[in-house]
Amino acid sequence: HTGCRIAYLYPDFMTVLVGTFQKGVLQRAQETKIESIVEEESGIKIPVFSRPSGHVHVREIGDYSKICSDPLIPDPYESKFLEVKKSKISGANEGLFAKQDIEPNTVIAFYNGSRANPADFDPSTWETNNYRIFDPADIPNGTIDIPIWAQETSAYCSSLAHKCNHSFTPNSEFVVFDHPKFGLIPCLTSTADIFKGEEVFVGYGYDLNDSPEWYKEGWKNSVFAKQGVSYKDWLDCNVKRPIGLRERRHDA
Repeated sequence: HTGCRIAYLYPDFMTVLVGTFQKGVLQRAQETKIESIVEEESGIKIPVFSRPSGHVHVREIGDYSKICSDPLIPDPYESKFLEVKKSKISGANEGLFAKQDIEPNTVIAFYNGSRANPADFDPSTWETNNYRIFDPADIPNGTIDIPIWAQETSAYCSSLAHKCNHSFTPNSEFVVFDHPKFGLIPCLTSTADIFKGEEVFVGYGYDLNDSPEWYKEGWKNSVFAKQGVSYKDWLDCNVKRPIGLRERRHDA
C-alpha cells in the first residue's frame, strides 16, 4: 500500500504508527491511538485514530557504521511490555523485566543493531562478541551487533532484546519479526506466562564446545544436566533459533 494516511498496527492491535508508506514500507509516521471502531454496511470494521503526534519515526536499516539516527527513542510497543533494571542473576549487570503480565506467544522485545563487519570478527575472544546475533535478513552469514557505545541504555534504547539474560529454563525465545522501522530482525517472544516484575530469560543456544566458561558451568550445574538430559535434547526443546554466531563465522 502507498499513501500518506496509512496505519501500521503492532501485534497488540493497540499500538499504532500512522503516516506515509511506499509500497508497504514505512517512510515517516507518528504514534497514535485507536479511539473507536466503526462498522461499514458491508460489515467491515474500520478503526478511527486520534491525531498522530510526537516523534517522527522513519525507516532505517542499520549498517556497518550506524544503528539508527534516533537511538534514544524507545519503541512504542516494546516499552509497554518491558523495562531494564538490575538483573537478579549473580554476576550479571542489567536485565529485562516485565512491566505487565504477559501471556505466552507474545512478541515482547526487538533486537536491532548495526550490521557487524566480518573483517572485525575475532573468534578468539568472547569479549568482542557478547552482543552479536544472527541477522535474519542475511542468513547464513549476516550478523547484528550492539557496538560498545550502544551497550548502555543511556546511549541506546530504541530496542531492548540485547539486555535479555540467558537461562537454561527460559521464558522466551528468539524468532524473527519484520519491524516497521528496522526491517527484518530477531525478536523475543514469550513461551510461558511472565508476571509483572518477573525477569525475562532466553536460551542463548551456544555451541557447548565453543561457549564461554560461565555457560559451560551453568549447563553442568543445570537440573537438566544433573538428570542426564543431553545438551542437544535441551537445545531442540528450548531454542528455536540459536545465536550460533561463532560456528557460522568459522564456516564463512
